[in-house]
Amino acid sequence: MSTWHPAYREGVLAADYRFAAEHLLHHFVDAMTAHLDTVLRMPAYSAPEVQAQGAELRRALVALHEEPVPEQAADVPDLYFALQRKLEAAHGDAVGLIRVGLSRNDLDMTVYKMSGRAYLLATGKRLLRLRELLLEKAETHLETVVIAETHHQPGQPTTAAHYLGAVEDQLTRDSDRLQAAYDRMNFSPLGAAALAGSSHPLDREFTARRLGFRAPVANTYDAVSSADWEFDLVSVAQSVALGLGRLVTDMLAWAASGRYRLDDELVQGSSIMPQKRNPVSLEHTRTKLSRVVGAASMFYFSSHNIPFTDLNDFGPDMQGALASQHRQLSGALDLLTACLAGGEFDKRKLAELAAATDTTATELADVLAREHGLSFPAAHGVAARLVKQMFEQGRPLTTAGPADIEAAGGPRLTAEEATAALDPAAFVRRRAGLGMPAPEVMTTQLARARERLDADTAALRERESALDRATAQLRGSEKEFA
Repeated sequence: MSTWHPAYREGVLAADYRFAAEHLLHHFVDAMTAHLDTVLRMPAYSAPEVQAQGAELRRALVALHEEPVPEQAADVPDLYFALQRKLEAAHGDAVGLIRVGLSRNDLDMTVYKMSGRAYLLATGKRLLRLRELLLEKAETHLETVVIAETHHQPGQPTTAAHYLGAVEDQLTRDSDRLQAAYDRMNFSPLGAAALAGSSHPLDREFTARRLGFRAPVANTYDAVSSADWEFDLVSVAQSVALGLGRLVTDMLAWAASGRYRLDDELVQGSSIMPQKRNPVSLEHTRTKLSRVVGAASMFYFSSHNIPFTDLNDFGPDMQGALASQHRQLSGALDLLTACLAGGEFDKRKLAELAAATDTTATELADVLAREHGLSFPAAHGVAARLVKQMFEQGRPLTTAGPADIEAAGGPRLTAEEATAALDPAAFVRRRAGLGMPAPEVMTTQLARARERLDADTAALRERESALDRATAQLRGSEKEFA
């Protein structure tokens, strides 16, 4: 009986076995089943008695989906050999059919890709739900003025709809990245064997279809040696995390200032300060997103400056990091979804803050240039002097009248002109060009965003359905698919 050093057995083999048993069992069984189906199509194994043995073995393989995972024996290195031994106990030498033209190299990479597909589909569905919530909330806040900041200073009035629509636009690109990554990785390594393929006439196209892949990886060396599909996987997660981390940072600032209020079930009180409503759900979302980025770095460093061949670096050793990244991203997306569904902008507070700022100075300068003949630099100077003047008087810019504007060196405006030029809501309504925050513009933009969301939902659903159909067929009766 083979034995291994305790450090290797416990630090590597046992840990990998536990991970595979928890996360990869069904993928292993499906890949082994598809390979068996391919072997049984070859002329060398067409004899009736071999076909009968194969059919019985296939039923036993499919049954493994419902059976407990075998314990790891001291002389068994991994889950694949444990499953083999379990089948051998009941079916003897017939289990050798599974070994024909199969290496753990191509089997493992196939299993890892199947796991990666599942991660992408699960993340894709969460992104779609988050995008739906962003659009729903945007549609209710077409006229809710918020003061957007630039360089950490109040910048210009816009609307909550405009802000949320921009975030949804970014997530649309993440959905595009995710679906493109799925399509690039959806090629089967199975049949590549160790790396040079097999002299057995394995039908790799058939095996790929059985597992829901678009086709086999064309080059068998590429099939077991490349890890760029994993780069795609972690990069998509990293892009989502980096983008949403900026949204969460803003939401935390909004919650701190009372501009956004979370439901009671999403906050915690203080053990000593009775008034506290700590936005802990958003804090945990932020830290989970940070860990997503950190997990990506684990993969990049592990894949740096290594030979181009089958290796543990991006194989079994990285599966835990990929699973950890997916777990953190899933948790962050679920928490953020809850914070959007269970939180709301405080319109009264936002209106008060908007009225107290000097962020409409740009529109005053535009009015002076457009309607009163000043050059924009001259108009800019008038507006800047007025801002300083009102600050020194302790008055909000929005309360400035025609006399104040004249005192800053500007022309005489009517009271109506002055009020409209300095009103945050009017500022928004006047920005009615493509992509701007005026309510009628945003209504159109959000309608288009919903069309994109519907298309992305249908596209992801088709990928998921195709995979579900293949899985259902694979686990069905072998007579249906001979």
